[in-house]
Amino acid sequence: MGNTTWSIFWWVLGSVIGSLGTVWYIELRTYLQARRGEFTGDWKQIIPAFEDEPEKIAIVRCKHVGDRIVARTERVLPESPVVQRWEVEGRIKRGLIFGIYWPEDSSKLPGSYGTLQFKIVDENLFDGFYVRARSAQTTDKGEFIEKLKTIPIRWERMFSEN
Repeated sequence: MGNTTWSIFWWVLGSVIGSLGTVWYIELRTYLQARRGEFTGDWKQIIPAFEDEPEKIAIVRCKHVGDRIVARTERVLPESPVVQRWEVEGRIKRGLIFGIYWPEDSSKLPGSYGTLQFKIVDENLFDGFYVRARSAQTTDKGEFIEKLKTIPIRWERMFSEN
């Protein structure tokens, strides 16, 4: 191989290593930032008994980076034969968290999506509400209409027992 061929080889190899190194660095930095975020950790989501619905409890795994909250909730009570999980994305602004939620599997939980808003009471408690659409059939034309429901919700930080 001539000098030109080796030069191109080393240039390509260096470019590939540099690109992979950059991706690895960004992933590592994001991971470390998420671990340091004030609200990163496990939370208990409580939806009090509301109208004809029983109290609902879920475990929330939350990552906090900058002004962004990303979480996954999994319902633990009341028990269900179907795993009930939701994704949550939100932003933190001036003592509030506002965002959206949707089911991990919309075929199992169709229509279970909406918005949420919390007031940050302190670093261990968010108190607020979520809004979701509920379908109701009209009597005159047999059409379905969507009604928005505002439902209370709170997140309480879970502490390890160590």
